[in-house]
Amino acid sequence: MEQMNEGGWYDRVILRLKEREKELRCLYKVEEVLATRHLQIDELIRKLLCVIPTGWQHTTLCEARIIFEGKVYRSPDFRETPWMQHADIVLDQNVAGRIDVVYTQNIESEGKLPFLPEEQKLLHTIADSLGHHIFIRRLRATINSFRETGSAPAPKRNEPILSAESDLHWKWRLQIAETIAQKIDFEVYGIRGIYLIGSVKNATAGPASDLDLLIHFRGNDRQRHCLENWLEGWSLALAELNLIHFGYRMEGGMIDVHIITDDDIQQRTSYAVMIGSLENSARALRVLTEDAL
Repeated sequence: MEQMNEGGWYDRVILRLKEREKELRCLYKVEEVLATRHLQIDELIRKLLCVIPTGWQHTTLCEARIIFEGKVYRSPDFRETPWMQHADIVLDQNVAGRIDVVYTQNIESEGKLPFLPEEQKLLHTIADSLGHHIFIRRLRATINSFRETGSAPAPKRNEPILSAESDLHWKWRLQIAETIAQKIDFEVYGIRGIYLIGSVKNATAGPASDLDLLIHFRGNDRQRHCLENWLEGWSLALAELNLIHFGYRMEGGMIDVHIITDDDIQQRTSYAVMIGSLENSARALRVLTEDAL
C-alpha cells in the first residue's frame, strides 16, 4: 500500500513539473515574440495568440483572444464559453485591453476547476509583459516626437505616443464597487439598492478620489449600525491598498457612503434626487426587484 501511495505521489509530482515546464516554455516563446524587432502591434499580437495556448494544461482545447484599444484579435477557433479566465493589459496606468483564455469544452472533473492556479498567474505575467513592451515602444516614440518637434507631438507617427491621462484609478474603483454590491447581504443589512455616484461613476477618479456609494436603506437602527461597520472595514482596507499600489495615503478610508430612505426618495431630498434623474443620475450596481422584497 505504501509503495502504491508513493507511486501515486511520484506521478503527481512529475505531472506538476511537466505543467511548470510548459508554462516556462510558453513564457520563453512570449519573450521571443516581444523581442522580435520591427513587428507591428497587429502582427505581434497575432503571434502571441499562437503561443499562449501552449502554456495551458489542455493545449488542444485552449483558445485565446486579445482585445487591445478597441480592436479584437482571436485565435481561429475562439468562442466564449463558461470556462474562461482574463487578465487586464495595463499601459502606463491605463487599462488598454485584456487577454482572454478559454477552453472550448468542459474538462472539469471531480469538482476541480478547469484552470490551475498557476495558469492564472501565467496569464497575468503575459498580460504584464505585453503591456510593458508596448509602453516601452510608445515611450521611445513619445521621446523621439518631442525631440523632433521641441514641444507638441508630431501629428502622424507609425507608433502612437503615450497619453498623459490614466483610467486605471477609476476602473479599479469601479471593480471594487461592483464587488461590494455583489457581496453585501441585502437582507441582513436591510438594503433595497446600492448605487454608484461621483468621480468613479463619471470615469474621472484619480489616486486621491473617494469611492462614493449611495445606499437605499430600509432597515432598523441596529442594521444600519452593522452596515456602517461592515463598510468601514472595506473603506480602511481599500485605503491601505490604494497606498500600496498607487502610493497615495487616504486618511479615514476610501469609501464615502450616503444612506437614503424611502422618505428621502419620495421627497427628493439630498442625494436621493439622483435616483432616476435625467441629469447626473446614480448608476445602479444592484437593486432588489419589488418581487424580491
